[in-house]
Amino acid sequence: MIFRIKKDKMLKHQRQFWDMSNRIVLLIGGYGSGKTYIGALKSLYMSYLNSPVPGVYVSPSHQLATKTIIITLKELCNRAGIDYTYNQQRGEFIFHNWGGKIWFGSGDKPDSLRGPNIGWAVIDEPFIQKREVFEQMIARVRHPEAKKSQIYLTGTPESLNWGWVIANDPDMDIGIIQASTLDNPYLPDDYKQSLLQAYSEEQIEAYVHGKFVNLTQGRVYKDFDRQKHVIERPDLKNENLPIGISMDFNVDAMSSEIFYIGPNWIHVFDEVRLKNATTYDMVEELVKRYPEAKIFPDSSGSARRSSAVASDHQIIRDHPGYTISAPKANPPVRERVNSVNKLIRDGNFSCEKCPNLIMDFEQNVWHGNDIDKRDSTQSHASDAIGYGINRLFPARRRTATSIQWN
Repeated sequence: MIFRIKKDKMLKHQRQFWDMSNRIVLLIGGYGSGKTYIGALKSLYMSYLNSPVPGVYVSPSHQLATKTIIITLKELCNRAGIDYTYNQQRGEFIFHNWGGKIWFGSGDKPDSLRGPNIGWAVIDEPFIQKREVFEQMIARVRHPEAKKSQIYLTGTPESLNWGWVIANDPDMDIGIIQASTLDNPYLPDDYKQSLLQAYSEEQIEAYVHGKFVNLTQGRVYKDFDRQKHVIERPDLKNENLPIGISMDFNVDAMSSEIFYIGPNWIHVFDEVRLKNATTYDMVEELVKRYPEAKIFPDSSGSARRSSAVASDHQIIRDHPGYTISAPKANPPVRERVNSVNKLIRDGNFSCEKCPNLIMDFEQNVWHGNDIDKRDSTQSHASDAIGYGINRLFPARRRTATSIQWN
């Protein structure tokens, strides 16, 4: 089989990415700028060029890989008539036309990335992963029989983190291409406009224009204003609105935020905070107050167990008045924060009788690339409400799928 690439179909920054000869090639771009697609196409070509030497494709998590990289690779193979086998259990693609392999790795488990030498590697969304992931690939990409050895990074910048450090390291053999969401003519105009409306000026520079900027200064929820957003709404009790409960699973303290769900807004009107408690304790207290509700829990609760008998999510499901909506894995912290901030900034958030949430919104600050949690009493309430808001009103619109309750 002869592997032919039609570069005239590529966007300008994709062609630049394709032609880079540096050992490390970095494509930083806004959401929807075609990073994942060109990374997947390049991995196919590198598998063909270096066959039978394998390569590794690293995604932030296996769950994310199944929704992005693996789907894209299958579509490319099917379109080109490539004979392949995907073994989900082993996490590998085998291409029968040329005998090549792509192994998949999960960045949330850096130690699992250790292994034999490989010919090349692609790291998708590297800057929401630890630098250790990048270092593991640096160590492994050295197979003596590889015809071409490169490491490709394709992602959206996340503040001035380790990605910014390596991009500005004069001793690093790295080629850098920057791309904007607005450079992709295949994206709908309303999608582009929704991003411009969702983010602050600094976030637009990062998430739309693909630039490294400082996103980690000052308050996390800087648009929250007690005078504007703390409002008593007794009238809502009579409007028969659905009740949502967002839950953060922590032994100390376990937090739940209770809110009315409107068409494009929420109003938080109660919270429950229990110390040294189990999920059984929390559900028991919630059922006393609100026997029917839609639950938005921390996704880790699908595996985390408060007892040897049932997971946290199963304990919630066992109550007939409760339905759960949660993704398979929690989205990145910054994605949840962006969704909360957008709702606040757009005037679609209000609250009352939730002192812990108000304290979080007023006091949470950035510490590096994460929320400062050195005070263990903070951020539980804001983490909790973030799960519900990001599920109902995500700042970053991905697909037009509806929420499924189970």
